[in-house]
Amino acid sequence: MVTILRNTEIADKLVFDMNEDGKRVGGITAKLSGDGDIVITDLESDKELYYDGLCRTVLAYANVRGIDRAVFEITDERQLYRLRGFGFITEESKVMESITDFFSKDCS
Repeated sequence: MVTILRNTEIADKLVFDMNEDGKRVGGITAKLSGDGDIVITDLESDKELYYDGLCRTVLAYANVRGIDRAVFEITDERQLYRLRGFGFITEESKVMESITDFFSKDCS
């Protein structure tokens, strides 16, 4: 079973750890910008398919708190390729203008 939990011991940024059968298998780090956006600064997992769940976790967290714009400060080209494939960003932009619109789309 895969579980994603917020690491509450880190106070200056949002950190979510993904665990599978008690072993850490990934994580995502984000911060709030001065403009009121959620900024995803780090994403890591050996299983690229986990990027989807990790990103959705941060976006849902932000959305529930009234934050509707996300900026992906990811620089790794392989990660960017996957994030485009999952529909988080586009070739032209690493900014998701509306988290609400993203979650209102069919995810099939």
